[in-house]
Amino acid sequence: MAALVTVTCLNSLLAPDSGPAPQAAPAPGPTTAAYPEDAARALAVRAARAYLTWDETKRADRAGELSAVLAAGVDPQLGWNGAGVQSAGLVTPGPVAVGKAGRARVRVDAEVVSGTGPARWIALEVPVVVGSGGRLAVSGPPALLGVPEEGAAAPDPATRTTDQEFSAETRAPVTDFFKAWSLGGAAQAAAPGAIVPALAAGVELRTVQSWEAAPGKGADRWGVARVVWGVGGGEITQAYRVTLTRVESARAGRWQVAGISGDDLS
Repeated sequence: MAALVTVTCLNSLLAPDSGPAPQAAPAPGPTTAAYPEDAARALAVRAARAYLTWDETKRADRAGELSAVLAAGVDPQLGWNGAGVQSAGLVTPGPVAVGKAGRARVRVDAEVVSGTGPARWIALEVPVVVGSGGRLAVSGPPALLGVPEEGAAAPDPATRTTDQEFSAETRAPVTDFFKAWSLGGAAQAAAPGAIVPALAAGVELRTVQSWEAAPGKGADRWGVARVVWGVGGGEITQAYRVTLTRVESARAGRWQVAGISGDDLS
């Protein structure tokens, strides 16, 4: 018996101390997913168009349109008394103010025509909620808001310097690019690898009014082109920021358009 006790004690002394038994990792706590703002805006646009369109001779039409976007139990009339004629045209979404319990309010601006009157813009906030299964719905009547009389002030035009020599050197390839772009051949006129989506049908190039390259060095340069387009029987003049890159070949190098965007960055 004494020998057995001795062996047991030795085993206890020689065994490494493994410390306390490992504990299971705690389950992750609940996380709050980002609010589906894009989907909320899309729903608010659809709801606002239906909400702002009515015809006293076709009352059921409006209710039917609204029923498709409303949460269960919400009156499809949404406060309309059933009188008058109005139609909503263009509706544009704005900011989304996120609240609690899946609720949010989406600002929209809508162009409406009442009866035979002129078109006017009004602003709304549309209440939306994320319901079961993640489905979005309008939770109640929208609220009218004021429309600012003036937009944001335009920034002061930046003072730019121009590389006259480089502008003259590269005017031809820039002009050739806009000609090709207007005819659907931008891929052939642009630099290798540049992706320039085609213009819409019915847009015609009248002229490249001006091309002013910014000072710089190296194989990548940029400048501003003012272009006159023919659209819808009229003409519009627009400014573009054009990025050029130097493309070398076995025969010679040349400047080609590598990118194009609207000019409102500096």
